[in-house]
Amino acid sequence: MNRSPRRRASARLPLAVTVLLTLALTATATITGAPRAAFADDYPSWDDVIAARASESAKQDEITRIQGIIADLQEKARAAQALVTQRSDENDVAAAALAAGQAKADALAASAAAAATKAEESKKRAAMIAAQFVRTGGSDVTSMLLTSSSQGADQLLAQLSSASQLTQAVNAVYAAAQQDANTSTTLSAQAEVAKGELTGLAQAAEDALQEAAAAQQAMVAALQEQNAHQGELQAQLTSLQSDVATTEQQYQAGVEARAAAAAAAAAAAAAAAHQGGAVIGPVSGDAQALAQELMGYVAAGQFHGSSPDHIFEIAWIAQGQDVENCGIDVVILQAMVAAVRAFGSAGVSDISRRCTGQIEGAGTQSAHYRQGGGHAVDFTSVGGVPTLGANDASLSLIAVLDPIMPNGSRVGQSNCRYAAGNEPSFINFTDFADTCNHLHIDDF
Repeated sequence: MNRSPRRRASARLPLAVTVLLTLALTATATITGAPRAAFADDYPSWDDVIAARASESAKQDEITRIQGIIADLQEKARAAQALVTQRSDENDVAAAALAAGQAKADALAASAAAAATKAEESKKRAAMIAAQFVRTGGSDVTSMLLTSSSQGADQLLAQLSSASQLTQAVNAVYAAAQQDANTSTTLSAQAEVAKGELTGLAQAAEDALQEAAAAQQAMVAALQEQNAHQGELQAQLTSLQSDVATTEQQYQAGVEARAAAAAAAAAAAAAAAHQGGAVIGPVSGDAQALAQELMGYVAAGQFHGSSPDHIFEIAWIAQGQDVENCGIDVVILQAMVAAVRAFGSAGVSDISRRCTGQIEGAGTQSAHYRQGGGHAVDFTSVGGVPTLGANDASLSLIAVLDPIMPNGSRVGQSNCRYAAGNEPSFINFTDFADTCNHLHIDDF
């Protein structure tokens, strides 16, 4: 697989694919676990639309109403996206301040420790020199001069000269030792202040992270609300603005017919790709094409999410939407496509926790959150069999993905396989321990 950058295409999608993705997003919006935004529940019904056609004034009122709802949905989504950008920036600033504060505290603590060591060494050196001074100049010098011979007095004066130099040396050493002690005390005090500031910085960073996650969840809810209703609202608006009256039954019948055609086309493509449990044909390097293929498998019932459901992240990429913090790396999209092709079906749980605002567990250090999210996927099943890290389904999936993942990519659940005694050798994967209820793959 090619570790290419995330790519967002804005090409117009075929109508059947658009319908398929709209249905998938609508269904996903109800099971993601992200908090729902506060939207009005009084969306117009098709009965309201039909009734409004009775008079021109009623029709214009209903057109104005629907246009207002559409504009409101768009504005709420835009405002939610802007808030995510703001909160993300604030989170980055708070995290950087915490990192700088930690570095400052660590540096001061290290300097204080070094200064304390130096001060202790200076004290020991001064004590040694003082002891030498006592041994040299501790006698009664005056009586020694009076009772000594001329030669002895000369020698004693020479000793006193040496003692004077020793005194100067002792004083210098003691002064240096005192300076070192003062420096150590000052640095220790500064280190304690910096350490105390870390509590506030850490709390500020945690608050910013929580606010960023909440904003992300609100944005996802707003976009899902928009996706869930805008298509039908546009159809209602078109019905009012044209000479053709459309009923709810006719609208739903058209939606279902187009979705069925899209699902049949996806199923046929999947059947052609899946032969003998091997990956057939080249895997695209284009993010949107990969996402569209995966959404085809969703429609055909061959690919599904868990709770919270991350499939909407794939659907947005398939639609060409560039949603902040909701990108998925091409390599991860390729891995999911390869899994469905190889086994006929696959289930996944976490993809980008950054997109869903999930900060529980490993938090921002999770492979599903780091570097913007979208660099990891947890497989829950392939071919209808759960992937538990060490069972045959997991080993088979590893065998499929290992040769085609970039060198250095990671596979989890090594502890499960070591316990089972079936850890394979790898071509590109490195492994790590994880819980034995899924199979983790990432491209770090």
